[in-house]
Amino acid sequence: MHGYSTDSGERRVVPLLLASVAIALAWVSSRILAVTHLFVPWWLDAPSSLVFYGALNALFDRYLWRNGLVSKLGLVRIPNLAGQWHGYLLSSFDGHEKRHHLVITIFQSWTQIAVFFTTATSMSRSCAAVIQVDDPEGVTLIYQYQNQPLADAMKTMHMHYGTAMLRVSNGGCLVGDYYAGRDRQTFGRIYCRRQLRSPQSDAESVYAASGAKGTASRLRITDIINWTVKLATNVRLQAQSEGLI
Repeated sequence: MHGYSTDSGERRVVPLLLASVAIALAWVSSRILAVTHLFVPWWLDAPSSLVFYGALNALFDRYLWRNGLVSKLGLVRIPNLAGQWHGYLLSSFDGHEKRHHLVITIFQSWTQIAVFFTTATSMSRSCAAVIQVDDPEGVTLIYQYQNQPLADAMKTMHMHYGTAMLRVSNGGCLVGDYYAGRDRQTFGRIYCRRQLRSPQSDAESVYAASGAKGTASRLRITDIINWTVKLATNVRLQAQSEGLI
């Protein structure tokens, strides 16, 4: 995964709040140690506010930011987009006449994100992203991607870069446009809806199995690539069964 930026000011406020809580926890733990007459080894700096802050920050980044209560308190405005989105796209390549089945899988923490975009002929992965929450037209996900055609794609398809801008609707849909890079020079419209949890392809389970951080090992990265290729194959089979290709 990679970092993403946002126009929400929460990333300036939340760290200060976590630091305050960490200092309070360090003070409470010091009082408990004093009352119980417990001593820690010389090599363990405890109670340490830095340790508490590191733990709270990691916990918030992975889990707490998704909590509904945190959102209701106004601490977090960034939407949780993690999951699998199914839909279709219309491309200028064929004059917007044909629906191309797609699957968008998003892995997200409070500070990092990865967007996998899979069709019957290619798959792409985000390189950089922005989530805008103050846009008058609604929450918007903007990301740059690198697209890689599958082995059996048409010869005219090549690896290229592009940009997608998707708005989050109240009905739980992602709708927007994409623009391919110089090599393709195509553009189109994307429509997709978030799916229910699936034991086979649930984003959260794959996220946990593949490692949550961008510093994942080579083995974990290989697992993600293999999983994406498998997903692309399933998309192709589904598109064929529906007569889309």
